[in-house]
Amino acid sequence: MLDERREFFVNQIHCMDCMGLFPQIPDGYVSMILTDPPYGISYQNHFTRRQHDVLVGDNGIDYGRFAKESYRILTDNAHAYFFTRFDCYPYHYECLKKAGFQVKNCLVIEKGNIGGIGDLQGSYASNAEWIIFCQKGRRIFNRTMLMLNRCNGSTASKPNKKYKTRFNACWFGEEYPKATYNASWLRKHQIFHPTVKNVELLSWLIQISSLPGELVFDGFIGTGSTALAALINGRNYLGAEISIDYHALAQKRIKEVLEDVRD
Repeated sequence: MLDERREFFVNQIHCMDCMGLFPQIPDGYVSMILTDPPYGISYQNHFTRRQHDVLVGDNGIDYGRFAKESYRILTDNAHAYFFTRFDCYPYHYECLKKAGFQVKNCLVIEKGNIGGIGDLQGSYASNAEWIIFCQKGRRIFNRTMLMLNRCNGSTASKPNKKYKTRFNACWFGEEYPKATYNASWLRKHQIFHPTVKNVELLSWLIQISSLPGELVFDGFIGTGSTALAALINGRNYLGAEISIDYHALAQKRIKEVLEDVRD
């Protein structure tokens, strides 16, 4: 049955609410979750020349149900990453724990742009994304070649010690990828979405937490960055995007990546 429906589940982005997609996904079917759910803030940036459209569905979701369904579809001994925000973190944390996840860390990743909305004179600028890192069961991190260890020559010369196997919870500085793209990159690529995630960052997380051929799920895939990161790293993807326009943009970006691979 699952083999017959592979075309529905593997390397597909469905233009729909992920809450409608969840019931169609079997228990334990996905190998990793990497997603940025809406926070219920009806985001629209009034401080740029080109205003972003208000995100469809960003008036909030049933996060408790979302957490339970995410836990159900994730295979045992697997990792899940949920973007969040400082004021949403306590509620998201509790929902994920109640669903059964072991919440291991909150990653703090530097943005490509410093936030320019809100109280510009009486509040600190937002220059980081927060990500709740969870496990279902326990899975150890993969050995990668993402970052060299900073250690003495005798230790670094050993193959199993040359590269980092444990990363910091805060990713700032030139050696780490940024969480988002800066405004000039978005203008250059004609991508007008307020929360586009950096494919390089997602690639790092995918390399750390999944293996080639495994299936990465993103229920709020937006312009398709998670799918691109999965493809680039030899993984499969499954996602949902409720906006017709962003769904079309995601498909366009995927097509461009596949054409580059063929070339």
